[in-house]
Amino acid sequence: MSRMRMPMAAVAVAAVLLIPAAGASGAGLSFTTPAQLPHGDPSGTPYYGGGEPSVAFDPNGDGHVYVTAPQGIPAAVGGILGVGSSAGVAYWASDDAGLSWPKSGITGSGAGGGDSDVEVLGDHKVLVADLEAAATAICSSTDFAKTFPDCGGGIDPNQQGPENDREWLTRGAKPGEVYLTYHDFAGGFPIIERSTDGGQTFSPCGTIIDPAGPAAQTYTPAGGTLVSKPLVGPDGTVYVEFTTPDQTAPPVGAKLNHLYMAVAKGGCTGTTVFTDHVIYQDPGADLARIFQASARDAGGNLYVLAGGQTKAGQTDSGLYLFTSTDDGKTWSAPAKVNPPAAKANVFPAIAGGPGKGEVVFGWFGTETSGDPNTQTNQWRFYAAESLDGGQTIATTTVSPDPLHYGDICTQGVFCGLIPGQPGNRNLADFASVAVNPADGCPAFAIPGDPYNRPDLPSGQNTNGSSAYISVANGKGACLTKGEAGKPATTIGSGSGSGSGGSGGSGTTCLDRAAPAVKVGSVRHAGRRLRLRGTASDRGCATGGKGKVARVQVAIAEQTGKQCRFVTPTGRLAAQGSCAKRRFLNAKGASTWTLTVRRKLPAGRYVVVVRGRDASGNVSRARSARAVRLR
Repeated sequence: MSRMRMPMAAVAVAAVLLIPAAGASGAGLSFTTPAQLPHGDPSGTPYYGGGEPSVAFDPNGDGHVYVTAPQGIPAAVGGILGVGSSAGVAYWASDDAGLSWPKSGITGSGAGGGDSDVEVLGDHKVLVADLEAAATAICSSTDFAKTFPDCGGGIDPNQQGPENDREWLTRGAKPGEVYLTYHDFAGGFPIIERSTDGGQTFSPCGTIIDPAGPAAQTYTPAGGTLVSKPLVGPDGTVYVEFTTPDQTAPPVGAKLNHLYMAVAKGGCTGTTVFTDHVIYQDPGADLARIFQASARDAGGNLYVLAGGQTKAGQTDSGLYLFTSTDDGKTWSAPAKVNPPAAKANVFPAIAGGPGKGEVVFGWFGTETSGDPNTQTNQWRFYAAESLDGGQTIATTTVSPDPLHYGDICTQGVFCGLIPGQPGNRNLADFASVAVNPADGCPAFAIPGDPYNRPDLPSGQNTNGSSAYISVANGKGACLTKGEAGKPATTIGSGSGSGSGGSGGSGTTCLDRAAPAVKVGSVRHAGRRLRLRGTASDRGCATGGKGKVARVQVAIAEQTGKQCRFVTPTGRLAAQGSCAKRRFLNAKGASTWTLTVRRKLPAGRYVVVVRGRDASGNVSRARSARAVRLR
C-alpha cells in the first residue's frame, strides 16, 4: 500500500488480448507498443484496475508469465479514511511468454485489495499476495492460474504477516522456500518472514535493521521506511534495499534521503541480523519517486534504481543508478541515466540478466516539467539496457504516445488528502519488469490511463488505470550470456544524437565508459622525445565503437615526489607536486603522436596519459612509461 492507497475505480470489461507485432522503437533495442491487458477498459464490465502491476516469469522457462494488480484498499482502512474500496487482486496469465493473455480474473480476500505481488516457485506454483492491512492473504495456484482454490472470496484462510503494509514475495534458493517482506503498518519497521513449505506457513526469520548498524541511526517510527522487493542470490543470500528520512524529518512530506542495502549472507533463518550497508545519503536528497528498485545479475553485481534528487537545489527529478560489485558493501556514486530531455522521472523498475553486467530497467518520464506534480505533464514509458554493468546504457521510448497525463503523486495516502499536496494516484506507485529465463527477453508490466485527461478543462478522470504489457520484440532487446560485458550499443542502434524523449522510434545510448589509452613507443634522440600510441572507446556507435575526442600526455622530470612538467614550449616548468600534472595535447586520437622538439635536461622522466571521448568521459590518468635521458 506504500503509505496506504487511495481507492481505485471499480468495474468494466474488455476482450482478449494479442500484443501487436509492431514495435515501439526502431531496430536494436525494441519493445512492443504497450498493450492493455484484458478487462482494462474502464467503460466495460468487469473492469480490472491496473495500478502498480507486478510481473513474474515461471523460473523453469516454460513460457508462463503472470501479472497482478490490487483493486482497491482494505475495507477496514477505507472505513477509517471515509472512502470506499473494492476487494481483491486482479490477475492475468500468459502461456506464451506474454504474447497473449487468455486467463484473467479476481483472486484474493474480500477484506483485501490494498497491495499485491506475484511470485512463481520452482514447482510452477503461483503465489499471489493480497494486502488486508490486518494481514496479507496468500493465494496459490497449482494449475498455471486456472484456479486459486484457497482464495474463493471472503477471508482467505492463509493469513500471514500481521498488521502490515506493502508486502513483497521473493522466491528463495531452496525448494519450497519463499520470503514475505513488508513494512510494519504502525511502526514503519521492515519485517521479513520465511516459508519452507511453498508459502503455506511463514515465521519471522531475522532483523533487517541492525540495531548496531548505520540505519538504526536514522530510523524513527514517525519517519518509517520504504522497503523495496528483496533479492535472493543462488547461495541463498538475501538482499533488502530500504530507505529512511532524517530523524528530524516530519512524518508528512519527509524526504527519504538515506539508502541502505541490508544483507543476510546465506539466508534468513530465524535469528539472523542483517548487515546494513550505506548505498547513498545526502541531507538534500529526495529519492522516493516512489519505490526504489533493486536487481542482481548472474555475475553477482547489484543495482539500485531510484527517482528524485540526489542533492538540494536540483530542479529536475532524475533517474539514478547505483551499482555494487562487492556484494553490497560499497556502492558507486549515483549515475544519472535518464535521457536529458526527460526532466521528471518516476516509477523505476529494474531486473538483472543471465550474464555478468546485464541489466534492464524502465520508468515513466516527461519532458514537460522537472516536477512530477505539474498538471500539464505528459508521461511516456522508457526502457534501457546495459551489458557492461551500467557503463554504457541503450535507451528507447516504449510508448510512442503518452500513457498518462497530468501529475503523478508520490506521497502515498497523503495524495489529495492534505491541502497543498498533489492528488493524482491513478497509477499507484510503481511499474515492474521481469526477465524470461528461457531467452533473457524482458517484459514490462506498466500502469497507464491515457483515456484520462485531467490536464484538459473538460477531460475525464476515472480515478483508475489499466495494466499494460510490453515485451522485447527483437533479439537486440534480450539479455544473453554471450552478450555480457559488451557495450550497450550491441543492443542499440542509435548514435547518441537524440534524446529518446519525444516518443520517437530511435534508440539512444548513454555512454559512461571512458576511453582506453595506450603508449606504443617512446623514442629519444639527443634528449628529444617522440611518443606514439593508440586510444579506443566503447562508445555508442554501431558495433560498439565510440569516438576518441582527445588524447593528452603529461611528461615530467621526476625527483622523489617532486616533478618538473614539460610545457607546450618544450621547456620544464618550476618544480612542484607530481600530482599537479600539466597535460599536452597529442596529435591524433585513435592513433596519436606527441613530439617534444626541444632538448631536455638529463634525468628520469615519467609519461602519464589520459583520453576524452565524444561523450565527455575522461579516462583516469595513469603512468604509462618511465624514461631516462642521459
